[in-house]
This record gives sequence, C-alpha cells and structure tokens, in this order.
Amino acid sequence: MAQWPTVNPEAPFDPGALAARSASFEGASAEAILAWVFENLGHLRVGCTSAFGPEGCVLVDMVRRMRPATPVFTIDTGLLFDASVEVRRAHEERGARVVVVEPLVSLSAQAERHGPRLWERDPDACCAVRKVEPMRRILDRLDVWLTAIRRDQSPTRANTPILGVARRADGSAVLKVAPFVAWTRKDTWSYLLTHGVPYNRLLDEGYTSVGCRPCTAPAAPDGDERSGRWQGRAKTECGIHTL
Repeated sequence: MAQWPTVNPEAPFDPGALAARSASFEGASAEAILAWVFENLGHLRVGCTSAFGPEGCVLVDMVRRMRPATPVFTIDTGLLFDASVEVRRAHEERGARVVVVEPLVSLSAQAERHGPRLWERDPDACCAVRKVEPMRRILDRLDVWLTAIRRDQSPTRANTPILGVARRADGSAVLKVAPFVAWTRKDTWSYLLTHGVPYNRLLDEGYTSVGCRPCTAPAAPDGDERSGRWQGRAKTECGIHTL
C-alpha cells in the first residue's frame, strides 16, 4: 500500500486525501489496515479503545498479536456489569496493555449534583459525564484512534469510513481508524471462536450489545444489535463516536 504522508497531529487532516485513502482500503482485510497503521503511523501515539463487546474483544486480540505494546483504553463508568469487568481482566491476563479511565465525577457526586439515577431522567447527560468526558481525555493521549465499530450494527453507523477524524476538545484532529466497518456479526463470531478469544458471557444470555447495567437489556426480537441499549428511547449512541 502507498505511504501515508507525514501526519501533523496539530493540524486538521485534508478531507480529500483522507477520503481517498479511506476508499482505497475498502475490501482490505482488518489485519492489512492495522498493519498499514503500525508501519506508517507507528511513530505517533497509536492506541485502541474497547468496551470489550464482541468486536472490541477482536480488536484487542488482533492488536495484541500485531503490536503488543499498543495501549487499550477502556472506560469504567462505575455502572458496568460484573461480566464486563471479568472479560477485561481475561484480556489483561493474555497480555493486553489495558488502561482503565474513570469519570472525573463519582456516582455519589453525580447524584448530589443532578439528583439520583440520572440515567433514567436524562441518559444523554449521564453519558456525557460517564463516557464522553473520559473519552475526551483519552483523545488527548492519542494521535491515532483504533475503534471496532461496524457499519451494520445500527443505522447511525452505516456510513462510518475506514479512516475518519475525531476532534479533541481544542478542535485538533485525531485519525480515527475503523478496520472492521465492513465486517458482519458472523465475521466477528468466526474470529472469536476460531482464535479462542474471551468474550462477555452475557452475549450467551440474549444480550447482543453490552453497556452500563441500568441502560442495557437483551436485544429486542426484531431490533438491530444495539436495540437492547436505552430501550424505549430514541437514543442509540452514548456520544463517544460523535467526537
């Protein structure tokens, strides 16, 4: 693959060049995309994020195999299922370099400021405190962000490019790389089972996407994979992937 031009983390990426490079990766394997990142951008601060859902577990395993020193940032909202913490620890035991980031506001402080059970009254506000703010601090530590989202997970992700841009709080650019956008759920599970990758046990109990305890339920019978998140609300994203 052609060389990516020198990246200046302080300047926005050229939209035209980025779109062309992203289009050139369509049809490439996830491994090839990651190999290109590590070969051409390895001098920058490259890291991945994972909530240890099925695709996140694939990404953590693949990155660990290809470049073991790559940090894996994960957000502990204080409201995670025990099973989510268990699978995170299983990947740590396999050698993943996991960095746990917590919200600046504790649950008790959040209740004092906003009232109890904010997630029931204003889930967007709760996500802003417990997920989006920690993700902004993660972006301050990265120049290249590897993420595991897929286009077919939900309508809000249908147009996700392989290469895109996320913005730090100051407006500066972080290259966002999504090597699995063209994968299907079947592709994900094929990798997990073929490679013996640990995954969240709730995925064997009717859950297809696992977030915080109060806002996660088994998937709706006729819904997409994320239909168990914020059930009964129009909300479909926590906000991390809108940065």
